[in-house]
Amino acid sequence: MITFSFYGQSHGSGYGGVIKGLPQGFVFDVSYVNAQLMARKCGAGRSARQAYEDTVQFVGGDTTVTVNGDLEFFVPNRSAEVRPEITALRSGHVDVVGQARYKDKTVRELNEVASARSSVCYVVLGAICKQLLERYGIYTYHYVNKIGGIASRNRYRFGVSEKEEHFAALHCPCRYATGLMLDKIAIARDAGDSLGGIVTVGATGVPMGIGEMLPYSERLDAVIAANLTGIPSVKGVSFGAIDRYANVTGSEIADGLQAVNGRIEYATNNCGGIVAGITTGQDIICRLTVKPVPTVKGINTVDGKTLKPVPAHYERADTCVVPNVGVIGENILAYVICNQMLKQGEIK
Repeated sequence: MITFSFYGQSHGSGYGGVIKGLPQGFVFDVSYVNAQLMARKCGAGRSARQAYEDTVQFVGGDTTVTVNGDLEFFVPNRSAEVRPEITALRSGHVDVVGQARYKDKTVRELNEVASARSSVCYVVLGAICKQLLERYGIYTYHYVNKIGGIASRNRYRFGVSEKEEHFAALHCPCRYATGLMLDKIAIARDAGDSLGGIVTVGATGVPMGIGEMLPYSERLDAVIAANLTGIPSVKGVSFGAIDRYANVTGSEIADGLQAVNGRIEYATNNCGGIVAGITTGQDIICRLTVKPVPTVKGINTVDGKTLKPVPAHYERADTCVVPNVGVIGENILAYVICNQMLKQGEIK
């Protein structure tokens, strides 16, 4: 079973951590991890801060690392800086609720810890787990369904859509929608505003029988949802044919079964790859609803010291993080699947 502890601050020296429970002797590629970190930080909707270089350092190797006990890593920030205290409180950040919970912390201190930049740690963990899963023919992926109300018209095809020239821009399988999304992101950036959307995170090649029935909190879809909902800006996680469930009968949505080479298999995948907390052998399909980044211009608020109306605090911010949430979610999904397979002895 994998356990981990992470530390760091958004504008501090960097982020690091210790990962335990990976198979001893497992060798992974550091460049693969760095490629996932690059995907996390890049994109048309990202702020200027993402020009900062994210390169992971492992205790045990620069190009490849052999797991031999606890695994330590560090992702340095390009430059550390001390930023001023925030008094013009923002409702969509940790500013108000954080001080209600941690009364001895300043708003700036709370933001340094709650920052979405901490997601680098989860990408490092997931990128290692992705490499381990790929040895067993299991691959995770993600793609953008919608940004700012503009929806993809094309179906995503694993291993095919990623090769399309336009895909790199926003991780959307539709060229036409990508162009409209890019235009809308540019308009929002010029206005100091932000956009949300929907991104799908999936896994293919997962065998039938991975997961738990009880307790409810240990069901595989419950564990996946708990981990994905924790990603900053994610406000909803759903599985399978969610657009149809509320509008059809059970007979219309039931997944079919078939016998193939002496085995019973699922013929369709309306359930999203999980039934009763256990995998069906079909792709795991999770859809994440991502809210617009809450740092925007033109919002009025209350000053935390004077209690007078003031414009909300604003500093550099992303315009749209929907594709980047997909990268983070894909890596977290890899961790959850890998951890469950280790617990069951499916990975040694």
